Amino acid sequence: MVNAPVGIKCPECAKTPRSARASMKPDRAARAVAVAFFGGFAIGWGILLLQGFGLFFALILGYLIGIGMGELVLWGSGRYRSKTTSWVAVGGCVWSYLVPYLLALGVDLGAVANSLSRAPFVVLGAIIACYVAYRRVE
Repeated sequence: MVNAPVGIKCPECAKTPRSARASMKPDRAARAVAVAFFGGFAIGWGILLLQGFGLFFALILGYLIGIGMGELVLWGSGRYRSKTTSWVAVGGCVWSYLVPYLLALGVDLGAVANSLSRAPFVVLGAIIACYVAYRRVE
């Protein structure tokens, strides 16, 4: 016998039916990845414009990017919450922090060398963004 929320059941009756186990459909997964990619590109462009404000701003910006990416991925996946969508949101956050450096490489190598002096702040902001996005979607 198996303890269940409604009492004691036999092992066969206590199993969750396949129809009750929800899974994300492939079109929703593709939309969540696309939203994370394009949303990360837009957020990365914003980071490029707002660079150079210091540690406190990097912490707040990381928190806001995590919330924004989490909500974007939730919207793209049809409000499906799982480890998969959480990792898609983390990937979107990492992408949003990589975009400014990729754009700066295309524009000016001096800008990349200048922004590497702020690398610890950027890494800390990225870690905060990834953590917040993961917890928001999970």
